Amino acid sequence: MKRNTLYKYTKIICSLVMIATLWGCERDDICATATPTTPHLIVRFYNINERTETKTVRRMNVYEETNSKYLLLDKTLDSIVLPLRIDVLDASNTTRFIIERDGDFELDEDPETQSNIDILEVTYTSELIYVSRACGYKSVFNNVVANREKDDDNWMIDVQVINSTLNNEDAAHINIYH
Repeated sequence: MKRNTLYKYTKIICSLVMIATLWGCERDDICATATPTTPHLIVRFYNINERTETKTVRRMNVYEETNSKYLLLDKTLDSIVLPLRIDVLDASNTTRFIIERDGDFELDEDPETQSNIDILEVTYTSELIYVSRACGYKSVFNNVVANREKDDDNWMIDVQVINSTLNNEDAAHINIYH
């Protein structure tokens, strides 16, 4: 009889401990994959003569000026996704991207396929926004300004900022006309 009573109490105590443990977990402890995170900069390339028509860039190479690691290597695309650096919060930051068109054609004699490098400079202010306990913080980029560095042979003719606040990756933020 004592053994049954002891077994019964042990069973109840174990059940209570398990319920208390499960009660402490919250749904918020796992960051859902659909939760928005720090957005990347989306750049779309357009035809300078038909400004509503996208235009691919042949054999594009892209890297950030302070890092020689390629973000994109030998791709023909009409849009790219680029990460922005955060050096200082709530202050002006600048990221410069080297964008090369017709990469690896140095020996080609055709001027239409000669390698050409332009620099895209993006200036912005970063701000941290709390998402949730599980996901932590995400960065939002405000006051985005983009310019191309002028040289003797720019292939990027015009740069236009479409969204000066980067808080999602739903649409292009910058249009480049070439």
